[in-house]
Amino acid sequence: MTDLAAPVDLVESLGQDPNSSWRLVINAVYQQQLQSAGLRGFQDFYDPRHGTLIKKIKERSVCRCEIAGTVFFLKKHDREKQQKKGLRPSSSPVWQSEGGKEFVYFYDFRRHNLATAVPVAMGERVYGDGTVDSFFLTEDFSPYVQLEELIRNQPERLAGRPHALLRKNILRAVAAYAGKMHASGFNHLDFNATHVLLANVDSGAPAIALFDLQRIDTNTLGRFRWPVKALAEFNYSSRENGVFSDSERFFLFQAYLGKEGQSLNLFERLIWGWIEAKTERIAHHTDRRRARKKVS
Repeated sequence: MTDLAAPVDLVESLGQDPNSSWRLVINAVYQQQLQSAGLRGFQDFYDPRHGTLIKKIKERSVCRCEIAGTVFFLKKHDREKQQKKGLRPSSSPVWQSEGGKEFVYFYDFRRHNLATAVPVAMGERVYGDGTVDSFFLTEDFSPYVQLEELIRNQPERLAGRPHALLRKNILRAVAAYAGKMHASGFNHLDFNATHVLLANVDSGAPAIALFDLQRIDTNTLGRFRWPVKALAEFNYSSRENGVFSDSERFFLFQAYLGKEGQSLNLFERLIWGWIEAKTERIAHHTDRRRARKKVS
């Protein structure tokens, strides 16, 4: 199985079109494969005929592509305003696009040995009017599977008394990942069952990875709130089909603190109450949003 926490080596190229300039970075492991398939410049990746559309939201789209026998997912952002504040991984120039922003977080998560889907290529094309196109290409994360997929469509793999130890092992692994992520200076603002990937599910130590890193908080001034935001998001998203119980979600918090089976002090109990309240606010907000969609 591919090591999803391995750091990424990059190959960069630059180009010029009549009305724009572009920059491209490729994961060195995939350079030959992509070039052999004719993917050398920005437009080669950005061609609208490239792949099968699976998601479209305003200027953002996601396509499924098969290149030389490998499945990839291509996320594209069309003609957005440049980011006012660019981001950079430690050894790369500043990127000022949505695709670039997400790439930076993938790159930096890997530098901190945090497993993610495999970043393959990223590029941005800047126009004279200050708008930018960008894309981000990742490899299909199989054999990893979304935790949401198991909860929603395969609950029999997790639910019930016979799988109690398996659920605890999953929650322990999720807690360990969250703790390491926070210690590394990152908080995923959508840390939910949709974006948590699992492999070796039935083992005593499931492997955890994340994908979709567009919404990452690195502002350490609010760091004390990170466990509340992340664990509340996970709590809410893991309630579907009754797979994980309330006591198991409390176990997740204990594991995050490194206090499995131990009593919590007053401050820790207050944090847990805050997480529970935040979980209910997320549920209320989600219910209202769904109701509005039904009316419209």
